[in-house]
Amino acid sequence: MIHSWKLEAVARLLLGLITTYCFGMLLASLVEHFAAGSVQARNDFWQILAAMLFLQIPALLWISFFLRQHNVGWAEAFGLKSSKPAPAVVRGLLAGALFLPAAWALGWISQNAMESVGLRPEEQAAVQVLQDPSLNMAAKIVLGVVAIFLAPMVEEPLFRGILYPAIKQKGYPRLALWGSSALFAALHFNAQTFVPLLFFALVLVYLYESSQNLLAPMAAHALFNAANFFFLLFGDQISQHWRLP
Repeated sequence: MIHSWKLEAVARLLLGLITTYCFGMLLASLVEHFAAGSVQARNDFWQILAAMLFLQIPALLWISFFLRQHNVGWAEAFGLKSSKPAPAVVRGLLAGALFLPAAWALGWISQNAMESVGLRPEEQAAVQVLQDPSLNMAAKIVLGVVAIFLAPMVEEPLFRGILYPAIKQKGYPRLALWGSSALFAALHFNAQTFVPLLFFALVLVYLYESSQNLLAPMAAHALFNAANFFFLLFGDQISQHWRLP
């Protein structure tokens, strides 16, 4: 059963997250200032890593504090005590794999739609860094670990585990579904990925509702990020390998 939450506590949670995120962005700007004159790829890497970690790690602490206010642990709050966690994980992995072609197609459609109206699509900052050949592989793997493992551990409890049910339980199921999904997509701060991430978020909500276990959307989210990370690093080599002579 999906847990119920106090809306006031959710508001405090979001305020805390915004505060620490702003601090993280300030730290990232300080990194940029003091790293002026260094290799640009390395400078961008440290900026992005600082921003990501000052969102993800404090978010885990804020969510833990939020759960303590409700006298509930992580396992009970998000259905992780299910006697059959393996089927939830398998369902999530399968859904993530099935959605990948649709996500890439939606991204291609978004890119062409933006170009057709004179807008210039830009990749996310982290994607641009990963595509920079001057950045060493170790740094790219660090960003991949954060995206594949840490991001789903934070974003799924926050968006699917807390925000979605909190709004739904107030009597606004459609607003909960579309609002939490749109916010998830918007907070990635990239116009080209908004539509794919919006529909991916809808899939993640369905996985949570149908399994009553947050492991399902977490697994789908991790696979989705892992596939995109792998494609960014090795997509060109794969294309060249399968190119017809």
